[in-house]
Amino acid sequence: MLTMKINATNDTNGNPRRGWLCYKNGGEFLGFVDEGYKGWPAVALAFPRSKIIIELSCVDCTPEFYRDHERKAVNR
Repeated sequence: MLTMKINATNDTNGNPRRGWLCYKNGGEFLGFVDEGYKGWPAVALAFPRSKIIIELSCVDCTPEFYRDHERKAVNR
């Protein structure tokens, strides 16, 4: 599984807005995993059957982009 971490500015309460866009090795979008306060283990917990998880990069994004993908979260 391939992941790309996205990072938006903190919300008005100071909570972090970070998470991973998750894809199959062929590029099919699997969903979004919110980091919350779990960090990297949040991905492994959301996809326990994935044996290899590769983080491709970390990119900054707008809060709007983050919220749009947060609606597709698999770990809620």
